[in-house]
Amino acid sequence: MSYYYEKISENNGLPAKFMLSQCTDLTIPAHWHDYLEVLYMMEGELTAVVQAGSYLLTPGNLMIINSKELHMTRANGSVCYILLQISAEHLHNFLPSGTELHFQTMIAPADNGEVFSGLRQSLEHMLDAYTRQDNGYQFFFAAKLYEFLYHLYRNFCTLSPSAPETGANRDLERVTQVMDWVRNHFQKPLTLDDAAASLAVSREYFCRLFKRYTGQTFLEYLNSVRTMHLYEDLKNTDDSITVLMEKNGISNYKVFMRTFKKLYGDTPQKIRSEIREYFSPELPS
Repeated sequence: MSYYYEKISENNGLPAKFMLSQCTDLTIPAHWHDYLEVLYMMEGELTAVVQAGSYLLTPGNLMIINSKELHMTRANGSVCYILLQISAEHLHNFLPSGTELHFQTMIAPADNGEVFSGLRQSLEHMLDAYTRQDNGYQFFFAAKLYEFLYHLYRNFCTLSPSAPETGANRDLERVTQVMDWVRNHFQKPLTLDDAAASLAVSREYFCRLFKRYTGQTFLEYLNSVRTMHLYEDLKNTDDSITVLMEKNGISNYKVFMRTFKKLYGDTPQKIRSEIREYFSPELPS
């Protein structure tokens, strides 16, 4: 798989990455990782696109994103959710060699009663342990994590050998080729026609295909990639915003500002000011 790969690392002393995420109007562009990802919605609404399927998460919903699945999320206003990520390698330590795991994507409380209640309680116990961080909390957290995975595995998982290539898989691979092309050439002038031509398909067909698998238009994705690279430069250099825009292939200031605020919640000038303030505290007089 060649589309945007997200690197994940476990929290210190824990067998998983765990956090309580709170954000407002934040879009995370299409990406994948080698981790099973669990989202438990606590407040607000979150739109997600997973392998071309579109989902709306509301409080109480549980979403499972399997390892290597292409996905993106968009917060609709202010949201709060539990995020749990556990590596595919770690999961496979408990299973026969060659076993493929695939978990159900959406799990709603109304349809699963007592089982869902057990999953929710395990997550809430993990959150409480992680928040308090009492002495030895890692043992309790791990116990509740494996309790959660046990119920998930028993009730919402299928085991199968590697799936043969299908038309949908081929379409997904074509989209990932374009995403890879964007990541390698985002600093250059790129157009929708260029992207469609790279797959030898019509502009209209390409637009439908790309939106279906990423949840974004091609230009939205291109702008997101450029803006994320500019954000990294913003944190690590003193170059002006104008210089950084030119470096990262951004020519439309209005579109750039709209994209930046959507991704990071504020203007680049404000973000840079906050970064400098954080890393350069005033010395006592």
